[in-house]
Amino acid sequence: MRVLIVEDELLVAMEIEYILKSNGIAVSGCASNISEAQNIVRQQECTFALVDINLADGDSGLSLARWLAEQNIPSLHVSGNCPADRNATPAVGCLRKPFSPRDLISGLHAAEAILNDASPKCVPSGLELFCASS
Repeated sequence: MRVLIVEDELLVAMEIEYILKSNGIAVSGCASNISEAQNIVRQQECTFALVDINLADGDSGLSLARWLAEQNIPSLHVSGNCPADRNATPAVGCLRKPFSPRDLISGLHAAEAILNDASPKCVPSGLELFCASS
């Protein structure tokens, strides 16, 4: 798994990157807005994305998740403002901020299980899944 991090708060992005790398998960890059994210996707291999909802420059993580889905890159929102309407985004779900390192890794593994048509072993309390396994 190679993860793209899309987060407009630098310290949060750095924390997510540190947690992922500390757990052996490769990071493709960090972006704060849609344009930066699209540039990373075009230049780096990305197999999954963690996407905040409210991005820099007034960009929407919901719009980015739709673009990522068109590129066959699944995503999980990581936000304090998870969408009320599950149909507003093609993301697998939303992990609420603030989160612990354990919740982030468990949430990522739960999303990965769903994408592989399996049942997640552990779903952190702050994770809302938008699609269920078949």
